[in-house]
Amino acid sequence: MKKLLFATALLAALLLSACGKKTDDDLMNQPASTPEAGMEIDPEFSVDPEDTAENAQPAPDAELNDMVDEIYKLQPVDLMGMETTAIDLTDESWYSYLAGLTADNVGKVDAAVISESMTGSQAYSLVLARVKDPADAKEIATSMEDNIDLRKWVCVAADRARVVTFGDKVLFVMADSELADVDALVDAAAQAFGVTFDMDDSIDATEGDLPPELLIDAPAVAD
Repeated sequence: MKKLLFATALLAALLLSACGKKTDDDLMNQPASTPEAGMEIDPEFSVDPEDTAENAQPAPDAELNDMVDEIYKLQPVDLMGMETTAIDLTDESWYSYLAGLTADNVGKVDAAVISESMTGSQAYSLVLARVKDPADAKEIATSMEDNIDLRKWVCVAADRARVVTFGDKVLFVMADSELADVDALVDAAAQAFGVTFDMDDSIDATEGDLPPELLIDAPAVAD
C-alpha cells in the first residue's frame, strides 16, 4: 500500500510540473500510467480486447505520413517525443481543435495528419491534409488559418504560422520561433515535392496578441 501511495503522489507531481498548475479536471483526463513492479493490482481487473481495438488510435495516412518525413529530412525539428498521428475526421472536438476544420467543411477533407511533440508543452504543430477536390484546398486552408489557435497549449504559444496549398494538399505550420523555423519548414515542403504554392498566407503574432504570462520578457505584474 505504501508503494501505491508513493507512486500516485509521484505521478501527480510529474503532471503538475509539465505545464504549471493544472486543474483537477486536467488530472482526471490524464491517461493511466503503467504500474510499477511490485505494486498491488486488483486481480479482478481486466481489459476487454474488443474495447482496446475499438479505441485504438488509427494509423496516419501513409502518403501524408511519408510527406511529413520528407519535410523533416530537409528541415529537421529537434523536439522531444515528435510523432505524426492521424486526425480523427469523425470527432468534431478533435478535428476542430487540431486542424481548425468545421462540421461544414470537414467532409471535403479525405485525410489529415498532425506532427507535434508528445512530451511536454512545446509550441510547435504541423498539419497536413489532403482534400477530395483540389478546388476546395483554399477553403480548407482559410479554415485552418482562421480557426487554429496559436495558444492552444495554454501555457505556451506560437508566434508565427504559415498555411499553403499545392494541388490537393494543405499544409499548416505554427511554432514558437525559438523552437522551429516555420518558413524553413514550408520552403522545405516546396523543395521536397517540387511544387509552387497556389495559396501562401502567413500569421505573425505581435505582443498585443499574447497575454502577458506568455511573453518571455514581460515584466512581473504587481499585486
